[in-house]
Amino acid sequence: MFSSIEQSGNIAVVQTNFSWGDDLPRIIAIVERHFDDFNGNGFYPHPDEEALQRELLAVPTLRDFAAHMASRKARGLAITGLGLAGLSEAHRNAVLYAIALTQGFPTSTDQRTRRVAWDVRARPGSQSKFVTFSERTGNADMHTDSSFYPMPEEQFLLYVVASARCNGGESLLIDVEDIVAELQKTAAGRDAYALLCDTQVPFRVPSVYAAGDDRIELFYAPVFHADGRAMRWRYDSIEKGLAARPDLATPELIAALRLLNEIVEERAPRFVRQLPDDTLLWADNHRTLHGRAMYTDPGRHLIRIRISSTPNAHRIGPSGISAD
Repeated sequence: MFSSIEQSGNIAVVQTNFSWGDDLPRIIAIVERHFDDFNGNGFYPHPDEEALQRELLAVPTLRDFAAHMASRKARGLAITGLGLAGLSEAHRNAVLYAIALTQGFPTSTDQRTRRVAWDVRARPGSQSKFVTFSERTGNADMHTDSSFYPMPEEQFLLYVVASARCNGGESLLIDVEDIVAELQKTAAGRDAYALLCDTQVPFRVPSVYAAGDDRIELFYAPVFHADGRAMRWRYDSIEKGLAARPDLATPELIAALRLLNEIVEERAPRFVRQLPDDTLLWADNHRTLHGRAMYTDPGRHLIRIRISSTPNAHRIGPSGISAD
């Protein structure tokens, strides 16, 4: 189903070598039958998502696609030539939702719209005081999604509708184990790692995801999981969190965070690839960091879907069906 193109550590680039055939309209019909309201073509966590998941996995091409993704044992997988470029927005997003649901349970981490499929593109004139990476041009620092929520999703998908036409905007991935390995090379790094495993760090929720621009919402958690293979990270969110809680900004914590940010942004090995239109990027959101290189083209457009291993009805926090 996939032909390998490139392997870089735990990150792979593959090319599809199959046709959706009659299964594509079948997938779209199943999704449309289950949704009365498409929420601006962004969908929402369906209240009967487990039953819908079983129905979609009965579609042969979709079932095989999910099985081949799982067999790769990768932490990042870029699938080129997905075969959705000619579809309407509603049908394309329906298929992306279906693919995501075969991997787990798509969440809506936006408290305001509850959309599952989020448009990653520049929004000129945004009035939020804390604009998230997905709403502007430029680079995106390395981060994990939902780092400021109690249960960050285990996976995410990014589908390239239109890549940047300015020779920029490359997708970046870093394996968390490579970050930990860099920290372990020095005494200062080892001390920083130990501190960031044990310290409850304040993450500020971006305005676009918060209940309102006038509210400061914080979530507290360690940066690293105890096993050293997973982390939550968004440096600007932590900086804004510490600005709101200056009593927590000890010299030791500030030094550890700065050292980690230097390693993440400048020293750790990374996957760098300009992904063409009609490419699906899947990544482990706990064991990799992702970001993007600088770009200026406002026409760059991706679709992001975050995926939890836990059904939405059992999740903790503002994402999914269970509201705070």
